[in-house]
Amino acid sequence: MNFSEKAFLKPIYFLLLLSLWNCFIPQLSEAQDKKSSNVLDFLVEDFYQDGKQLFTSPFHLSKNDRLKALGFVGVSITLFLVDEDLQKFFQDNRNHSSDKLADFVRPYGDKLPNFLLGGIYLKGLVFKDQKAKDTAYLGFKSILFTQAVVLSLKYITGRERPSGNKGAYFFKMLDFSPGTNSLSFPSGHASTAFAFSSVIAHQYPEWWVKVLVYSAATSVAWSRLNDNVHFTSDVLVGSAIGWYVGTTLTKFHQKKKSTSSLGFQIREDLTQIQVQFVF
Repeated sequence: MNFSEKAFLKPIYFLLLLSLWNCFIPQLSEAQDKKSSNVLDFLVEDFYQDGKQLFTSPFHLSKNDRLKALGFVGVSITLFLVDEDLQKFFQDNRNHSSDKLADFVRPYGDKLPNFLLGGIYLKGLVFKDQKAKDTAYLGFKSILFTQAVVLSLKYITGRERPSGNKGAYFFKMLDFSPGTNSLSFPSGHASTAFAFSSVIAHQYPEWWVKVLVYSAATSVAWSRLNDNVHFTSDVLVGSAIGWYVGTTLTKFHQKKKSTSSLGFQIREDLTQIQVQFVF
């Protein structure tokens, strides 16, 4: 199986894993609140609402956020124009030690987040920590949405990787049978790392957690430049996509939970009335 086939199948693997996850774990807090719906109904509605939030949020930015977005576009264009110079800089400074470090941090942008999310859910299951279970679910969703966006852009743009030695501005758009050195823009590893990190950072906002996860994600982004498999603009845009998806979905989830700050639950047998505060 070549690189393009693996890249194309990656989100499918995520979707199958997520489906199995929810078949065996139907007790997510949101699903519990929908007693008349099964897990599949919940997933369809949940993914629809998340997708709607992701793709409509950019149209409702505040003035300050619009300025930040314009600034990001400006930085991205600038890096795109100097991609070849930056590639030369990273390769001139590449050595045995940098390769070893890149090998060490690279899994954080590949399969490692999936295992970490599984561990987070297991922790929630053992210690009855609903926040941990929700975090794992949000992490899987964020990675899935991120990979869907990233792979779409990869096939639309068809940018050649630096290792292809065709320069930074060789694009073969809408090529659905790309070669080994294609699909450079944007970086999938960087996007996965930042999608995972942003979920963790917003669910557990302690300063040391943010430093830890974002440092790890930045290291992954650097490793793709060191390994000569991405240009700097690929890594920047990929990182931004992952951060945006993870941040938007997590804040949307937190907002949904906070809107029901006071609720009443009446059991069907009418023998118990429970007042529940959710913060």
